[in-house]
Amino acid sequence: MDTSTKKRFSFAALDQRLRDIPDGPAGMLNTPPFLKVLNVVAFVGALVGVLPYFLIKWMVPAEWMVWVVKSGLVVLIVAGLPGFLRNCGVMGLGVWRWRDDQVRQLDHDRDYFECILDWLKGFSPAELARSERIARLSLAQLTAKIGFLAGGLDKLGLLPVFVSAFLFMRQWSDLLAMPAWQVILGAFLVLIYVIISSANLMRIRLQLYQSLLIEADKRKESPRVEGGDASTPG
Repeated sequence: MDTSTKKRFSFAALDQRLRDIPDGPAGMLNTPPFLKVLNVVAFVGALVGVLPYFLIKWMVPAEWMVWVVKSGLVVLIVAGLPGFLRNCGVMGLGVWRWRDDQVRQLDHDRDYFECILDWLKGFSPAELARSERIARLSLAQLTAKIGFLAGGLDKLGLLPVFVSAFLFMRQWSDLLAMPAWQVILGAFLVLIYVIISSANLMRIRLQLYQSLLIEADKRKESPRVEGGDASTPG
């Protein structure tokens, strides 16, 4: 009896195997832990900077509110600048030597992905096909949600963040006089960027799950002999 028909596929198990793969040359793209902390600090600074704009709806405007807004913006800039500069440096370095990094990463990943594919081949074709359909459906739903929420903003990259920063910096001398619609727009653009970035990472992960499941199913249907075709002489 084929024991593979009794095995039930788990996305959690697949994700753990992918997590266990060493980073390789592309590890430089991973955000260091200290920058993750700074990103949280920058987010808190942004919230503090926006808070007085809502307080003046119920309180009399005061000088301390201006200092709170400026302090929040300073924290946002100081805490967010290291991550921004690192990302620019990493992207610039990646563009400069993309060919070498790409082939080194592909060579690094190949053996690990082969091991994962061998593990996936232990599941029945029906289980692989069913899991691939689930991944495809989740990917389609996520893409639809991104489109509904942000429209085409997911193709603008960091531009929404730059626009938000411009809206606040142009009113630096009198921040409390900034129109409410500009405050809401600036905060909305930053929030949308964070949501889209997270959603795109989820979409990339789902695409990887789907690709591995499809490839494993193909190999299950058409098994190949290691080292070449068995019908080839010599």
